[in-house]
Amino acid sequence: MSRLLLSSLLASSLLCTLPASAVSGCFLYVDSNGQTLSAEGDCTTRLPPASTFKIPLALMGYDSGFLVDEKLPALPYKPSYDGWLPAWRETTTPTRWAAHSVVWFSQQLTEWLGWERFQQYVNRFDYGNRNIDGNPGKHDGLTQAWLSTSLLISPEEQARFLSKMLSGKLPVSAQTLQYTANIFKVSEIDGWQIHGKTGMGYPKKQDGNLNRDQQIGWFVGWASKPGKQLIFVHTVVQKPGKQFASLKAKEEVLAALPARLASY
Repeated sequence: MSRLLLSSLLASSLLCTLPASAVSGCFLYVDSNGQTLSAEGDCTTRLPPASTFKIPLALMGYDSGFLVDEKLPALPYKPSYDGWLPAWRETTTPTRWAAHSVVWFSQQLTEWLGWERFQQYVNRFDYGNRNIDGNPGKHDGLTQAWLSTSLLISPEEQARFLSKMLSGKLPVSAQTLQYTANIFKVSEIDGWQIHGKTGMGYPKKQDGNLNRDQQIGWFVGWASKPGKQLIFVHTVVQKPGKQFASLKAKEEVLAALPARLASY
């Protein structure tokens, strides 16, 4: 796997490890009331959320005041931060954070919140298994919980979370919801605004190392226009190839959406 190819992937999604039990992908459509419209594959197995966790992180950030709008705060890169990708070694705004999956920006947000408030948000959002302990014995959940460690969520739970968010059932303001939607907008289709986030990872082997013979990717989000909303959650399970699982998941959703939206 070339560094250039991996860098292009990580610009839109973070690598994380996933349980070996995740053996089948899921394609799920849900309406804004939480009613399942269609479901294919394994939509019940819990997986680490990877970069898709930036959606709830954005809600936490705007609700708490750490995030101001789409352009503020503009946090400068510091040598002590993870700057493995060139895109991470620049001043980062909320929009840039969402687009490039800047790890250290997420971690600055959660460290600012502190463990207690972070846990409170995860509980209030009823997000997956709610476990932010992180790696066993390392007490690193504040910065690592969603990155292949303790926090897990199924496709069905992702859809449920998004349904609560879109229907105003989460304890955050309308302005928080709007800013979050703004930074995760990815395209437009026939008058529908498409918002979403990718995430990708590998299962772990028995020895704890990544199993790079299998990739599992996410693309989760929603399509909206006045009076209508459609939630989608897609996971792809595949062997490594020319296209990464997360990017394939995103492309498959965007390819399927025009026909789905036309009949919705």
